[in-house]
Amino acid sequence: MKLFQREEMLVMKTYHMYNADSISAQSKLKEAEKQEEKQIGKSVKQEDRQTPRSPDSTANVRIEEKHVRRSSVKKIEKMKEKRQAKYTENKLKAIKARNEYLLALEATNASVFKYYIHDLSDLIDCCDLGYHASLNRALRTFLSAELNLEQSKHEGLDAIENAVENLDATSDKQRLMEMYNNVFCPPMKFEFQPHMGDMASQLCAQQPVQSELVQRCQQLQSRLSTLKIENEEVKKTMEATLQTIQDIVTVEDFDVSDCFQYSNSMESVKSTVSETFMSKPSIAKRRANQQETEQFYFTVREHYGF
Repeated sequence: MKLFQREEMLVMKTYHMYNADSISAQSKLKEAEKQEEKQIGKSVKQEDRQTPRSPDSTANVRIEEKHVRRSSVKKIEKMKEKRQAKYTENKLKAIKARNEYLLALEATNASVFKYYIHDLSDLIDCCDLGYHASLNRALRTFLSAELNLEQSKHEGLDAIENAVENLDATSDKQRLMEMYNNVFCPPMKFEFQPHMGDMASQLCAQQPVQSELVQRCQQLQSRLSTLKIENEEVKKTMEATLQTIQDIVTVEDFDVSDCFQYSNSMESVKSTVSETFMSKPSIAKRRANQQETEQFYFTVREHYGF
């Protein structure tokens, strides 16, 4: 979350910087326009106030004054052109920076939403994988042993059996997320922060940034298509692997009644278990397969960031 905030602040500061430059350039341009208007008005007044002179001297003075005024006007025009170009350049940079800011906001909000709505649930499922099934098998094994050892424990064992039957990974996960709502609830979206009167909060698709946005959109669509195909293949692999793990951990091998066919004493149970139940070759092989499959499952999830 802090990483998203740092990136968002960086893009926002860039946008604010360029927008401030644009506003500054606009102010300088307006100042140049005022100077131009002032110079033109001053020239007109000087022509109106000229006193009568001899024809030759009047012509020379007028030519000289026109030359001075023309030179001054040209300087102001050049300054105005430079400031106009600077303003256009800064305005374009500000528009691009604002577009980048809006795109970054949208991407950040989408990533945060995906994390809290989808990824957290998947992470819980990943960490919880096989827990309820393994717990179910362990408790059923315990129940089978206790029911054969001592019939007097039926009442207490029935209560445990009822609890086992009610084990539900989905409802437990939902209850966990409800209990810690402040942790699993997505935060508020990042909002656009206008800068110095710039209230535009939508992407600007006007020239000259339109072609750049279209090109970027096409690139993103192409990238998304590639990622979609890749994710579909990974999803199929993950689903097949997950189903294999679930098949392994849900094997109904909790019945140990064969261990009690000789004697009800604990010593006999221990020896029988060690000789029959725990020595089955299929158990060791199944555990090895389970570890290998689980390792592959977690490796794929870690690689693709699920």
